[in-house]
Amino acid sequence: MLGAIGATGMIVAAMVGSGIFALTGQFGASVGSPSGVLLPWVIGGVLALCGGLSLAELASMLPCSGASIEGARRAYGPTVGYLAATVTILAGYLLSTAVVALFLAEYVDKLIPTDLPDTALAAGAILLALVTQLPGLRLGFASNTVLAVVKVAVIAAFVIGGLSVEVTDRLVAAPSGVVPTLASPQVATAVLLVSFAYLGWSTGADIAGDLRDPGRTIPLAMVASILVVTALYLGVNVAYLRVIDPGAMVEAGGSGMRAIGSVAAGLLFGPEVGTAMTAAIALLLLSTVVSGVITGARILESMARAGEIPAWLGLRRPDGVPQRALIVVAGLSGAALAIGSLGDLLDLLTVLVNVFSALTVAALFVLRRTMPDAPRPFRVPLYPFVPAIYLALAGWTVISSITTGGARAAWGSCACVIILLMLRPLVRWRQANGA
Repeated sequence: MLGAIGATGMIVAAMVGSGIFALTGQFGASVGSPSGVLLPWVIGGVLALCGGLSLAELASMLPCSGASIEGARRAYGPTVGYLAATVTILAGYLLSTAVVALFLAEYVDKLIPTDLPDTALAAGAILLALVTQLPGLRLGFASNTVLAVVKVAVIAAFVIGGLSVEVTDRLVAAPSGVVPTLASPQVATAVLLVSFAYLGWSTGADIAGDLRDPGRTIPLAMVASILVVTALYLGVNVAYLRVIDPGAMVEAGGSGMRAIGSVAAGLLFGPEVGTAMTAAIALLLLSTVVSGVITGARILESMARAGEIPAWLGLRRPDGVPQRALIVVAGLSGAALAIGSLGDLLDLLTVLVNVFSALTVAALFVLRRTMPDAPRPFRVPLYPFVPAIYLALAGWTVISSITTGGARAAWGSCACVIILLMLRPLVRWRQANGA
């Protein structure tokens, strides 16, 4: 069973990944100023903290694998619970693991002379993540914790070095004249993208069944990890801004600068150190793939326990390793690599995750009313304002994205929900026939 340190490592490993080394370059030119670059990361941290505190109460009340899904199930009933679980596993783990693996492939491409297909590299990373978890439960968590420590160390080194070295080379651009505000649609769209970088904040609730004293461990781990990650993210972006103007965060063809971490490392530290930092970032991204496989398996366990998927998927080996769920999560994450482009995957999963994360956080209001006497070792401070802030900010980002050209992702999200609802009777029929 994990304590606060191990749980914090899990959450940090799940949160820190491709986002910080890719997403700023996607929206920097559109917001047009240093304050516009930093504001979405601050709002993203507030979102994660409010959501994390809300789910910490649900998980302390329902300390089991996939506690966030169990909370939605108790609040809204089996159909919405099924949707919350399937969307969480689809977008929050399968699609996001595929996206992180593809970002990893881009960094690996910069390190090896052979031009291997990104899809093959990404599939190899997912397979490696699976292999680290099969030997044993303790070893699997230990390897993830070590990777989390390495991950934080790499980012901290980037921040400290990036803020202290003398700048000798910069990418400059003419001022855009854009003055970002909290109500700006460009900032709202950026916050939606940034939410991908904070995606793992719900991990503490989803591994509640593997924690000691979850009522105390979950809130401590949630708050500590989110504050640490937010500080690291802001530090990295300040380092970016030392060597790259927001308007210069573009590729030669005018698209967003995808590998901004590698570009900034080369400008800050020179080509040799920049290459070493690129290798460290690749290791960091591998840690996020490992966390996605671990936590995704716990969501499958929750679904199997609730009868939403075949029960055999929720069975563990005698030593506690959820081998079947791990293999299925890794296999489906690899299959997700065949779905559309990287941009399409990213747009689709950010809308899906924000909508259904809001639904899960809103379950706190429902359960406070329908289960008032249930044991709650932890209660959200400043209730109802904390969960309400999360719902307001999440709704604002999704609506702004749709009204400013993100309708395709919204329609794709609706199509995913319809398909998942159509599949539910098939799953139930298979279970009724002993499958």
